[in-house]
Amino acid sequence: MTNKSNIILVDDNEFFRQSLKLFIDLEGIGEVVAEANNGQMFLDLLETFNPDLVILDLEMPVMNGFEASKKANEIKPGLKILILAMTFAKYNYTSLIENGIKGFVLKSSGKQDLEKAIHSVLAGESYFSSNRFEEYN
Repeated sequence: MTNKSNIILVDDNEFFRQSLKLFIDLEGIGEVVAEANNGQMFLDLLETFNPDLVILDLEMPVMNGFEASKKANEIKPGLKILILAMTFAKYNYTSLIENGIKGFVLKSSGKQDLEKAIHSVLAGESYFSSNRFEEYN
């Protein structure tokens, strides 16, 4: 049996974080070792934790996920970050990739899409959900 992946969840919505944590646990995806409700708190956690994966929201108070991902990759180059956000409107793939982000999934995506994204990013691959185009139709 393989070791579970250590995951940090970063989202300002506590209910969403708890739901995501339950999903990760029930599906046997990994272990949530820490949580943060903004980008600065997440960066502080990187002093203590060395996660296999970070699941990060974009829109948060104090420091948004876009800025936090950039700073996190300066602290820990190669950090595996998966964005899980409500919208994609302000960003494009190029800017996310330049910030070291390995994947992107909309919160409105199904659990299969999220699970595929998590496994892909943990395996060292990139995963950018095609569901983002639905918001423009």
